[in-house]
Amino acid sequence: MKLNKIEKLKLKLKPFDYYKQLDCLNPNNLSEADRFYLKNFGIYNTKLEPQKFMLRLRITAGRIELEELKKVLFYAKKFDAKILLTARAQIELHNLDFESVLHIHKNLEIEHISSWQTLTDNFRNIVTDPLDGVGENSYFEVYPLILQMQKLFLKNPDFVGMIPRKFNTAISANSKNISSFFSNDCYFALAEKDKKIGFNLYLGGKNLAIAKNADIFVIKEEVTKLFEAIIKAYKKYGLRENRTKARLYHLIQDIGMDGFKEKIKEYYNKEFINAGELICEKYKKVDDWFNLKNETFAYRFKSRYGEIDIETFEQIVDFVQSSGSEIRVGIDQNLYIIGLKEQKFPISSLSQNQNIITCAGSRYCIYSLFDTKKEADKLILEKINTLNIKIGYSGCLKGCGRHILADIGFVGIRTNLFGEVERGVRLYIGGEYTKGKRSARMIYWAVPLRKLNNLLEIIIDEFQYSGYEDFEEFSKNILNRYTEEFLAFWFLAKLYTKKELLLNKSEKNLIKHFEKEDFFKNDLHQTIKILEKIVFSNIDYFLETS
Repeated sequence: MKLNKIEKLKLKLKPFDYYKQLDCLNPNNLSEADRFYLKNFGIYNTKLEPQKFMLRLRITAGRIELEELKKVLFYAKKFDAKILLTARAQIELHNLDFESVLHIHKNLEIEHISSWQTLTDNFRNIVTDPLDGVGENSYFEVYPLILQMQKLFLKNPDFVGMIPRKFNTAISANSKNISSFFSNDCYFALAEKDKKIGFNLYLGGKNLAIAKNADIFVIKEEVTKLFEAIIKAYKKYGLRENRTKARLYHLIQDIGMDGFKEKIKEYYNKEFINAGELICEKYKKVDDWFNLKNETFAYRFKSRYGEIDIETFEQIVDFVQSSGSEIRVGIDQNLYIIGLKEQKFPISSLSQNQNIITCAGSRYCIYSLFDTKKEADKLILEKINTLNIKIGYSGCLKGCGRHILADIGFVGIRTNLFGEVERGVRLYIGGEYTKGKRSARMIYWAVPLRKLNNLLEIIIDEFQYSGYEDFEEFSKNILNRYTEEFLAFWFLAKLYTKKELLLNKSEKNLIKHFEKEDFFKNDLHQTIKILEKIVFSNIDYFLETS
């Protein structure tokens, strides 16, 4: 089998064995091989910014003891690092030099705060809902299971950096989850079978694809054994020729779900039980306060799309310590304070954002085409919050902002379709993400940022006047009945003409409302192109073409 260059590196030297070389590295002469190996220990650097390093910490299931968190903040403060909360409940320390990042890494390891296997070809942080075990809709706590699952691969020489690509895992025993988990490679979703509570297994998700039902039900006592079989099967049979096609998603595409289940059976000595009934409800409105089982409360402290300054973090830690509560890192880039006796929290959130997940953005990631956090703040937040519309904002096609698991999703681009080169987004709508039914569909290839809110207003107005209270239900029952091409036409036509119409008829009958307009052509695709020029350009299209 032909191997890609990273796989050839692994054959020459396992990442686990490379670790002893860290002290001998010359930071001014790092090779691409060095950068790959460093990622296995949570240390990130690129040749485009060779003097800047980032350290990603593994915060298992988003839980961290206060004394451990104090240590993280101590080193962040000492070395003037920027703190970022990730959508996998981890903590990143940015803007470090090589000496600082090594110092922090080693000293936190002594404190049992690990950064191992948080990047590149590894089993990443296993995530769950931040209210695991304590929320009113939590059937039982999965944190002990996560510790067992993690023990299989963490610092295991056979697994450190030795799988084909990254592998994301989620498990939750909550009937309501603050975020959807269906973009994970492996998801154990709460289910019931023959009056037993356990999990349905979903496999093959990634940022740009929803995981598929493997038709396997497993009780909690069997989860770790099944997970072990899954990760061993992926390590053995995962595709290693092309790195862009090496995720579990691609293996399942290649051999089918049944084919991969046969590979799992090589390591799992029990007969598979067919999937049960998924236990999954939606939070109709995610507020900042949550009732807990023991009659205490949890508070969601909203970061600035993952950013949080050290001073504010220290204030939160001090309050948590004095109140005897607990702190958890959420999968929505926010902090959760668990076990408060009353609904009072003395520190103001850093953002009014309720429902937007963004990627790291250009200030923290070289792949992002612009600062997604800054641009997210320019959206019509009041409407988005009031109507509980979930937004995923990715700065590039890698999709770290989960734009497909959203009501409305954006992917950053640069475009010259409407004049000079400018920043814009590809726009997606219609995700049915709560139960993993359908990803959001791309409706527009390019929308200039300067026109984005105008278009959002039209889409959101359509939702408001539809009679549905939940955008996901609106997508399921209205938007997803229509083709992408028709929806692209519909919203542009309404934006330009200001006609007050609703999606309540067939595409053919709705198109009739615009057949007498100057922009309309018999070919819908051509009509959309004309409308895009009219609506998105800085010039008068008809003057230009007359």
